Amino acid sequence: MIGQILIHLLFGLAVGSTVSYLTAWFRADVRLARIGRALFSLMAIGLVMAAAMLVIDVVQHRFEYTYVWNYSSRELPLHLLVAAFYSGQEGSILLWTTLVALIGVILTPYARRHQYETAAMSMYALILCFLTLLLVAKNPFSYYWESFAAQGITEADVPLNGKGLNPLLHNAWITIHPPILFTGFAAMSVSFAFAMAGLLKREYHAWINVALPWTLFGTAVLGFGIMLGGFWAYETLGWGGFWGWDPVENSSLIPWLVSVALVHTMLVQKRTHGLVKTNMALAVAAFVMVLYSTFLTRSGILGDTSVHSFVDPGKFAFWILLAFMISFTALGSWLILSRRTDMNVNREDFSPTTREFMLSIGAALVMASAVFVTVGTSWPVLMEIVGQPKVAVSIAFYDQVHLVLMPLIFIVNALSLLVQWRHTTRSVFVRNLGVASAVTTALTVGTILSGLASVPSVILAATAWFSLIVNAQTGWMLVRRSFVMAGAYVSHTGIALLVFGVITTSQYAERYHAVLVQGVPTEVGGYTLTYTGKEQIERHFADREKLRYDVHVSGRGEDRTISAILYWSDYNRRQSAFLEPGIRWGMMNDLYLSPKATELENVWNARTVQRGASTVNPLDSQQTITLERFTMPMEEGPAEDGRMRMAAMLSVADPSGGTSEVKALTLISTGAGGPGFEPVWTPINGGPVEVGLTNITRNNEDPTKSTGELAFRRQGQEIGTPREIFTVEFSVKPLISLVWIGVITMVLGFTFSIVRYVRLGR
Repeated sequence: MIGQILIHLLFGLAVGSTVSYLTAWFRADVRLARIGRALFSLMAIGLVMAAAMLVIDVVQHRFEYTYVWNYSSRELPLHLLVAAFYSGQEGSILLWTTLVALIGVILTPYARRHQYETAAMSMYALILCFLTLLLVAKNPFSYYWESFAAQGITEADVPLNGKGLNPLLHNAWITIHPPILFTGFAAMSVSFAFAMAGLLKREYHAWINVALPWTLFGTAVLGFGIMLGGFWAYETLGWGGFWGWDPVENSSLIPWLVSVALVHTMLVQKRTHGLVKTNMALAVAAFVMVLYSTFLTRSGILGDTSVHSFVDPGKFAFWILLAFMISFTALGSWLILSRRTDMNVNREDFSPTTREFMLSIGAALVMASAVFVTVGTSWPVLMEIVGQPKVAVSIAFYDQVHLVLMPLIFIVNALSLLVQWRHTTRSVFVRNLGVASAVTTALTVGTILSGLASVPSVILAATAWFSLIVNAQTGWMLVRRSFVMAGAYVSHTGIALLVFGVITTSQYAERYHAVLVQGVPTEVGGYTLTYTGKEQIERHFADREKLRYDVHVSGRGEDRTISAILYWSDYNRRQSAFLEPGIRWGMMNDLYLSPKATELENVWNARTVQRGASTVNPLDSQQTITLERFTMPMEEGPAEDGRMRMAAMLSVADPSGGTSEVKALTLISTGAGGPGFEPVWTPINGGPVEVGLTNITRNNEDPTKSTGELAFRRQGQEIGTPREIFTVEFSVKPLISLVWIGVITMVLGFTFSIVRYVRLGR
């Protein structure tokens, strides 16, 4: 009850802070500003308390709370219990709201120091009004019996254990990726607040200097968070890639792209006082795209087309999310339009040979990417609106669009560094361009000789080389003076490296389908794979059966064991296994072992037959065998060792048209891993072939569709123990390390730039 009351109180504090700050702005009242500041601080403290309470409830297994029951269990280790705090809708919204408030606490003295507190914090507190209202609708402290009152659940029915966490989330990255991603989302609020403050104060240039370090911070953190999600997918999901253009993945990418464009246009305005309206619009768009991302992820409208989407949050929360997005879009648009006539724009035409022109074109290309990704991401929603089938666009759409946009972005990026602000000397431009072009040509020829044949990929590689060389050349001159001066060039270099990683893994990767019989070496692509066996791990957890499958890899300089994971969990009632790849990480390449299936060697010529269906005797094609029914032969009783006997009654038709009845027997044992079957061999019509029953699969919904596995052998034939067969996809991924190095380099460049502009803004 305390938690529910606290959430409602937080909403009241957010409203109070917003009203106080807005009134203080209009009246220039210092006393009201202090009240707004105090209320904001109390709200931040309250949000930290609410988050701490939820973490404690999860760790203490307080399953009387619906959220705790839904996302945690007693079997989870401590780090996953803490991660369960933000693994569901309610918890993730609480995390986002808390991070927005904590950033606001740091932002308040910063804004006050730059005379932006009342204007900026009134907008910032307004954001928290909507977020806390969303928490009221999706309260993480709702009681179990309240949530399921319609099913007759009472306080006496509180479960002893929770549903647990999706096994796909049982990874150390869940403790890192979501908090970083939500920190990026939260930081996007700052640029919006300062842009709105600039409009309120009619200061159309000063806000750029104040907001730029925060915009860089938000862009860097969100970009890093996005790629951590890609790394997590690569390491855990087993499909071999790190980006699938899933709608919810895209919804995080869109605000990042808009923010990247905003950073570049802010630099243009900072230097030339141009693009004033553009920056206002982009600051609004970046924040609104965060809200749109939240709407897509948590409204449930992508539930049929995205593997990440949350379920339907309920009508109240749905309309709050929609109102949240529409309100801030309308507010930002109205303020921009209402100030359009008196914006102090030093209007000037940018010459095509100036840096400001190239940066503007580059920002426009990045925005084109954001627009295309937005359209593709929104396609299921748009189709539903017009009454068409709700389908997602294909991955090829995104690939083809960016095979056109990325080379253009790289070319414009390089040219923007070869030209100067305001005016470019022709001789300097030609000299720099000539050197970069010559080196690019040589490296592109080398790339083609290495096997890159696709024309679009060659163009992408050539432009990436061009951008990399120019950025390295320009950045090196600045690094010798100061690291922080080279931030932009380091970031651009990182993006080029990332693209090279994408090219190498998509064009040079080797993929092999391998069926590995235990103990039998199998040659694939110059490597020898030997499945050596499996071992159960994490035995101390009763809610799972987790097996490590070991494959020894030798050849081409390798001699190591790579282990993949198959994981049966109570989370999905052990109906299917969760698969995790085995990876040998390396600078030059990764060896990637993706598990596909396991089965036992068919040493018994086994055939699975549904009740009432027929099969041909694999050792005598003249005989047709029909499984009539299953029975328990009471006259024979259990075996001497206590195992139960079961039989499949078979009808055997021979070529002459006659039929006979044969009883295929099995002895059933029980154990922790499920029932075990040992066939009892019975001759078929006194002939040389014997039949036994090696498995029974009961169909509980329709017992008439139950199946039996019949085994056949020659009379007296000795049959060895069947070996296990492990089917995998084995991949060699050259230079995929460039993807991860590129991301780290990009973030490092942003860090240098943040330090630089913080120093300049003091």
